[in-house]
Amino acid sequence: MGVSRFLLGLAACLLLAGPALGADDVDQQVRAMVRAARQMDYTGVLVHGMPGGVESMRFFHAGSADGTYRERLVMLTGPARELVRTGDSVRRYHPEAGRVVVGPRRGGTGIFRLDAGDLERVRAHYHVAQGPTGRVAGREARAIEFRAGDDQRFTYRIWRDEATDLPLQTEILNRDGRVQETFMFATVDPGIRPQDGELELHAPAGLPVVHRQRLARGRPPAILDALYLPPGFRLKARFQGPDAEGRHYFYSDGLATLSVFLDPAADHPDKSAEDREILQRGALRACSLSHGGYRVTVLGELPGRVLRRIANSLEDGTAEAGQ
Repeated sequence: MGVSRFLLGLAACLLLAGPALGADDVDQQVRAMVRAARQMDYTGVLVHGMPGGVESMRFFHAGSADGTYRERLVMLTGPARELVRTGDSVRRYHPEAGRVVVGPRRGGTGIFRLDAGDLERVRAHYHVAQGPTGRVAGREARAIEFRAGDDQRFTYRIWRDEATDLPLQTEILNRDGRVQETFMFATVDPGIRPQDGELELHAPAGLPVVHRQRLARGRPPAILDALYLPPGFRLKARFQGPDAEGRHYFYSDGLATLSVFLDPAADHPDKSAEDREILQRGALRACSLSHGGYRVTVLGELPGRVLRRIANSLEDGTAEAGQ
């Protein structure tokens, strides 16, 4: 009798829990998040949390049915920086530097960077599955987890608003399950379209404007021939800095990002103690070195030992190239 009651109770629990979702169902939810993040109108306050501190920003997003959108981020803590994305361009106001930087965008919205076209590639290096349920910004949400398929990247947990499909929170976790960084809405108003003035950069008139440009396709500098890339990472974009000399090469596996900055500089055979020291801010790791006539800075949303391997490959020229 006890066993029968146990089995009946277990069956009831399974019915209440609902059927497990297959890969196709999860993919549909991911694509719904991509559409919502781009096509919906919404405003809110975003909070960016890291072990070293918290910063907040006001967020305005105006979407459209074809997936084009305009958005503006206004920092509420620290320097009063602003960022406006329109089409393929980004304008940034840096009050501490007293200038506006204009250049091409790298992709993704302020809350969700994944493109639907990258989902198949992401699946090759992440296990995509349903995560826990909870509440974010006072709204019922369900997480979708992009679990790292190896030890060369982090796991991403994206919380989806069950009413609108809007991504409400992104958590980045290391292989021990510890949160490295969180990006979430503290408050959000889906369906509220920002006014035109709320989508414009509010910077003092007369500030100098500097430009970053896309580099034409071509062979990257020879120093990058030995660059080690974790599996799945590809070159997505290349930029030229405002000084017309510095170069920025941007790589991604569809979720994680890696940037390599090359600035012309004399080679320093006597390396300082600061060379190749791994610096950390949330999930971001950074490392610099001098080699081949460049000051090289590697910046990535990657575990520290992986970033060190990438830096070592540039200096040593012995690591295998990634796929």
